[in-house]
Amino acid sequence: MNVRAAYTAAVTVAAGLCVLQVFLPWMSLDLRVPILGSIAEVTRYGYQGDGLITLLVGMIALGFVAYLWSDRSRKAFRLVATFNVCLGALIVATALVNLVDSERGLGGAQQDIGIDLEALIGLDLSEVTKTGPGVYVAIAAGAVLALASLAAGFVHRSEAADGDSGG
Repeated sequence: MNVRAAYTAAVTVAAGLCVLQVFLPWMSLDLRVPILGSIAEVTRYGYQGDGLITLLVGMIALGFVAYLWSDRSRKAFRLVATFNVCLGALIVATALVNLVDSERGLGGAQQDIGIDLEALIGLDLSEVTKTGPGVYVAIAAGAVLALASLAAGFVHRSEAADGDSGG
């Protein structure tokens, strides 16, 4: 399998993961009181927040790789691979911000339930939030995109060097 085909397959997998993460939960808030049970439950999916950003970035990366099938030059391949490393890092960074900052990941959860938990009972949202699988799928998508782009760039560069010296 040549580098271009393997790279296209890897970026297609990353883009597929970007599509999948949009429909998965990123964060959930489940406020439970011992006697009453669950009094508020809010779940944020990827399509309700930064998952849309990671989806858009993943589709842009896929578009650039599709372009490589019409422009077969080495320079275009290097530029696309380098740019896609940056896009993969952007996807990972976006997901990590949501993983670390639970209030950002939950968005307007306090407005949805109509209670300011910090002012009312001094409850920190990070104590009652759970991270959903969508964040981890987004991190995996970004990592696959960045690592595949790095590897493809190095392999393509070494093939070009071998072709120039052997030619």
